[in-house]
Amino acid sequence: MASYYVDTNVLVGYTFLHNRWQDHTRRLMASENTLYAGDTVLYEYCINVGHGPRDGEPLDWSKEDGVVGKEKRKLRKRKRFTYLELKTKDEEELDPDTVSEVFIEKFDVEDQIKHKVENYFERELDQDCTLDDVENSLNTFINRVNSTAMDRKDQIQKRIKIRPRRDSKDYSTPCSQMSRIIDGDEDEYCPDAEVLVDAMDLKDRFLIDTVITSDKGDIIYNKDKLEPITRLNLVYLKNKFANEDPE
Repeated sequence: MASYYVDTNVLVGYTFLHNRWQDHTRRLMASENTLYAGDTVLYEYCINVGHGPRDGEPLDWSKEDGVVGKEKRKLRKRKRFTYLELKTKDEEELDPDTVSEVFIEKFDVEDQIKHKVENYFERELDQDCTLDDVENSLNTFINRVNSTAMDRKDQIQKRIKIRPRRDSKDYSTPCSQMSRIIDGDEDEYCPDAEVLVDAMDLKDRFLIDTVITSDKGDIIYNKDKLEPITRLNLVYLKNKFANEDPE
């Protein structure tokens, strides 16, 4: 059995059904591997995302002020925009294809999961659907995503082992080096660097040697520069994992 450190984006991908990484994160969560994360990941997931260091704020799985809450707010906003756009159309224009098209645009759905959206509205709506039918299907979809997100968040809390970084270890130098590589500024707070430093601490405790992330633009793009600093294997989420179900 292998042990992996997971980035915040992995948790988000598993939490929300409409996320582009849903299938890949399900593979990882279904494996028998041990999964770890640090305080920075939990902080971003539940408390605060992208707005500076933790600064002593208590970590609490029940909070939804981080990326989970942000995603839920985006869902509500985009549902409203979708409904308002469809409301401008004549009723004879409404059909599963039109609803899917508008939904995909307003929710900025990635190519990888467009077929899931199209299949959903094909099942839920008749060709001669009304605006009320469309609204009901949108509400059903959002309610399902949100209720599943609550269940998935509980699963993540039980599945992921959170290990705080040790205060006795000083990782300021590698953190600054990685901040300069990722953001071009070693003095500004860099969430990705903090996540990797948390992972370095777990490596130094002989718990993990691999980080899994879907962050292709920053972490994977700079993999050749970051791996020598962290002494970690930085693995893209699309890769195959150890002990993965052969299905």
